Amino acid sequence: MDKLKNKTVLIVGGGFGQLPAIKKALDLNLEVVVVDKNPDAPGMKLAHHSYPVDIIDIEGVLDIAKKYSIDGVLTMQTDLPIPTIGAINDELNLNGVSYSTALNCSYKMETRKLLRQKNVSQPDFVIVKSKEEAFEAAQKINYPVIIKAVDSSGSRGVTKVTCEKGVQSAYEEALKYTRQKEILVEEFIDGVELGAQAFSVGGKCVKVLLHNDTIANGEFMVPTGHSFPISLLPEEMNYAEDAVKECVEALGIKEGPSNIDLILDPNGKAKIIEVGARIGATCLPELVYHYSGIDWVENTILNALNCSTDFTQKKEQSCAAVILESKEDGVLKEIEIPDSVSSHEDLLELEVTEEVGNFVSKLRKGTDRIGKVVVKANSSKEAEIKAEELKGEIKFHVRD
Repeated sequence: MDKLKNKTVLIVGGGFGQLPAIKKALDLNLEVVVVDKNPDAPGMKLAHHSYPVDIIDIEGVLDIAKKYSIDGVLTMQTDLPIPTIGAINDELNLNGVSYSTALNCSYKMETRKLLRQKNVSQPDFVIVKSKEEAFEAAQKINYPVIIKAVDSSGSRGVTKVTCEKGVQSAYEEALKYTRQKEILVEEFIDGVELGAQAFSVGGKCVKVLLHNDTIANGEFMVPTGHSFPISLLPEEMNYAEDAVKECVEALGIKEGPSNIDLILDPNGKAKIIEVGARIGATCLPELVYHYSGIDWVENTILNALNCSTDFTQKKEQSCAAVILESKEDGVLKEIEIPDSVSSHEDLLELEVTEEVGNFVSKLRKGTDRIGKVVVKANSSKEAEIKAEELKGEIKFHVRD
């Protein structure tokens, strides 16, 4: 594309979650700069220029942005560097989320307060600063409740608590993943969990793609898969899309992608659970492309560079993705992927991101995933079943 000639993009983060953005930027013949505190992060090797700088080090990353006179900045699948990106956008007058909006989206207590101020539907919540306050808040809201860190991502520090004896451990788990003094205690809503990939251009939410979510069983509320198309009635879809647009615009996300988690309560009312001013994780950009033909990653890069985007849906292929994870903590000693999986006619993508000899953890947070399976089918439910079946055939042997 001539309009991209001689343009430079900064991608904040070099881990596996950033690889789709890095590879797409290279495909677009952009000059690619990557920062990550881990000099051995896989994306660091691919970039034209890479620097071992922490993604939350605003001044450090800004210095690199200025050094290369970047034309755009972005990240994928993590909330941590969103304030860094907002500060860079403000300082260099780039297209994208502002610093104030980044803070509103990255700190869950600010999200909650702003959505309440704008009358956007969401769960009841209390912000607490001690275990004693957490006990009081849980009793006030009524069990079960969700206890979560206010500034984490990847489902870190998020626990469902069903009775009083679980409050202390959930509070301590949340503290592990926050740099703040506050913790959120929220109403648990028993309903249909779903998500949305939304995109804003020129101050308006111009596209919403709703998807089904699968959440891990147990206390840790970790997404394990997604599928398209959404399994909702037409009126429920309308309620959910309206809630997403109200949420995005209330938070001031005027440009770029956003990732929203919702729950439809038993009355069909959509309530906003989580918001991230970035592309979703757990295979969502891949699924969006397989389902709709819309390249969410390319559009995110183009929007960051203040270029025109295209959200024309080109197809509607039912598909699903599930993450791969270890059943226990330990050192990975063997990986078994049978031919029935790797050569399956409906397999779209298969990836294992850990190697034999690496330490792996059982699933407690999003970053514990060790791979993915993406499949197509005739319906979202059929795709979900097929993905789980293929996942079940893959064996990870771990030793303590």
